Amino acid sequence: MIGLLRRLARVGFRKGMGGGGRAWLALGVLSWFMARSREKGKEPPPAYREVLAPGESIAVRIFEPPR
Repeated sequence: MIGLLRRLARVGFRKGMGGGGRAWLALGVLSWFMARSREKGKEPPPAYREVLAPGESIAVRIFEPPR
């Protein structure tokens, strides 16, 4: 699916910029954004992980911000 979107983006940019077709350019931009968002959606979000030893704990504190 990403390959098809990339191909549409490439054709849209070529025909839009070279031929002056606004519809082709819009198709190129839209398909590029869709392909880019799908690529980014596949990456796992960065996370911080640490293994706790037996007896260790985690404390989460929420402080009121100064006004």
